[in-house]
Amino acid sequence: MPSFYIKNIKAFLEADEKSILSDLATGITNLNFELNEETLNSWKDAIAQLRPCLRSIVSKNPAASDWSILLEYVIPMINQRIDCVLIAGDIIFVIEFKGGDSTSGAQALRQAQEYTMNLEDFHEESRHRVIIPIALGAFKTLKPLNIANPSKGAIVTHAQLEDTINNASSKLGSKAPTILAAQWEGSRYFPVPSIIDAVTCIYENHDIKELANSKAGAENLEATQYCITQEVADARNKKSKKLIILTGVPGAGKTLAGLNAVQATQGQLDAEKEQASFLSGNGPLVLVLQEALKRSARRNGRKPNVRSIQSRIRNMHVFVRTSHSNSLPPAERLLVFDEAQRAWNAVKNLKKFGYEISEPDMILDIMARHEGWAVIVALVGGGQEIHGGEAGLAAWGDAVLRHPDWEVITSPEALYGGPSVAGSRLFRPEKKPDGIKENPALHLSISKRSIESESTAAWVNAVLSGENSLAKKLTENSRPPAIFVSRNLRNIKKWLNSKSDAGRRVGFVASSEADRLRAEGIETPAFDFIRGVDVPRWFLEKDGDHRSSNQLEIALSEFEMQGLEIDVSCLIWDNDMVILNGKPQGRRLKGNDWVNVSGSADPQAAAEDNYTRKLNKYRVLLTRFRHAMVIYVPNGSVDDPTRNPRDFNEIYNYLKSCGLKDLEEFHKF
Repeated sequence: MPSFYIKNIKAFLEADEKSILSDLATGITNLNFELNEETLNSWKDAIAQLRPCLRSIVSKNPAASDWSILLEYVIPMINQRIDCVLIAGDIIFVIEFKGGDSTSGAQALRQAQEYTMNLEDFHEESRHRVIIPIALGAFKTLKPLNIANPSKGAIVTHAQLEDTINNASSKLGSKAPTILAAQWEGSRYFPVPSIIDAVTCIYENHDIKELANSKAGAENLEATQYCITQEVADARNKKSKKLIILTGVPGAGKTLAGLNAVQATQGQLDAEKEQASFLSGNGPLVLVLQEALKRSARRNGRKPNVRSIQSRIRNMHVFVRTSHSNSLPPAERLLVFDEAQRAWNAVKNLKKFGYEISEPDMILDIMARHEGWAVIVALVGGGQEIHGGEAGLAAWGDAVLRHPDWEVITSPEALYGGPSVAGSRLFRPEKKPDGIKENPALHLSISKRSIESESTAAWVNAVLSGENSLAKKLTENSRPPAIFVSRNLRNIKKWLNSKSDAGRRVGFVASSEADRLRAEGIETPAFDFIRGVDVPRWFLEKDGDHRSSNQLEIALSEFEMQGLEIDVSCLIWDNDMVILNGKPQGRRLKGNDWVNVSGSADPQAAAEDNYTRKLNKYRVLLTRFRHAMVIYVPNGSVDDPTRNPRDFNEIYNYLKSCGLKDLEEFHKF
């Protein structure tokens, strides 16, 4: 990874200011960044603040002369530049400078924390190292370093920097192998951005290889993207109509691939006649991504083009209703339909809007109006149908049978019912037509949502299937653990607060049918309640805003969380999912009694099967974290029949048998 300047401390102290500035100027020119007077002055201030501090440190600790300093270290993908990285033996200091009488110490620290999280999560040589973010400047409000939780960082003046570094080095250093600066700078970087970060980067025209270069999944995702763009090009050349079915496990990058397909293809289309849009039936996802794009534009000094943003990322149900009501073809020639398994069946469509036809049929009808080419990319996740009336994968196969002019290109997983689609199939065995084209590149098998573990999706499937031995075996691959269990909500809140203090987004999630959370002091995330919640702000606000997820006041349900994610989640496990005969059993509350949910668990029935739908709710909630998750199992009350302690004890014991460790085993409270 390039930095404009890298030397050991001895060389940095011996060099004159002019030579250091010359090296920095060469670096910024080589990497095509702008060099201006403001940048030059900021470098001079940084050098002036660092050299006296480091000179004093070396005078007291001669070994510090072998430490290394990197100035203007460039983080790939988003082109962020860290002002200063100080490698002090086995500790990494990330320093953000602010000149003048700045009062924005908290803002500078947030920036340093963001850099720190990028290094912790994606920079190979920084994994599991002590990394300390520091905001350095003439701030009015200061914050000393907490040695017990160094990732929170510090806000200091230049006079306090020496003591901060010395204190951290003496108490936290010499506990791991020394970091070699050249090896650290040249380390591989594996960015796996959140969907919110990904959409803003994609619309800034970053390449998908930069956005999802995870250790195991980069080639897979790139091959998928290539397949989609080639099929679109072929459809345009042949003036044909194609339905592309892309499958994948939760968090594998389906949405990322779909967003990138829209952006990559848009530049190849005739803007006057051909459009590409990303559609989702997930209203909260659409609102959050649209708001994120508006904020990204403002951060980059641009006025948001609201109409353009809303036309590129749209609500699928609105698109279908408005387009189906007239006979004209839509402006879009390419539609990417996220979470296509959640399209409505004919029964729900009739009840809601008076159309006795399924949404997959409607979409094929709408796009068939085009003379010449049209492409639909349906992104399908297994076990994600969470609402009655969601038609599932098979509805698309049924629609294709009624539209034989459409060419179908799909993953083998969709045809043969693999685990990523929870056993459902595109076509019922007796109705599969000839001429279906299979392409393995249209399946994404590796989850990249959970940074700490690639086996999260498999673990969740094992837990919900009652395969606790398999689940326990899968947890052995995650060291340190990424998922914990706890029965102490106060401890959980302390742990989550420590994560948010270090810059992570945290929050509560719970089933929409977790009807007894009020007894825990948490409002049930039922539909009527959520209508009054600003979901985009829950995902995007920080710093004490009462609407932020970090406030730990509002638990979102599977309906708001699907397709989205946060860094650290707490799933509150209520009595709507208990353990019966060694397997999870869904229930619903009827008065003061819990009633077992029945069903056939037929994957072709999708959300119409009550038992399957209940499992899917927890499958969604268990896969919403990127960094870590804790599952809170309440203790219940002997005086409350809806909160039987025995039920909660069995849930807790089952999760322990699935390999989970208590939060308290790894963290002191």
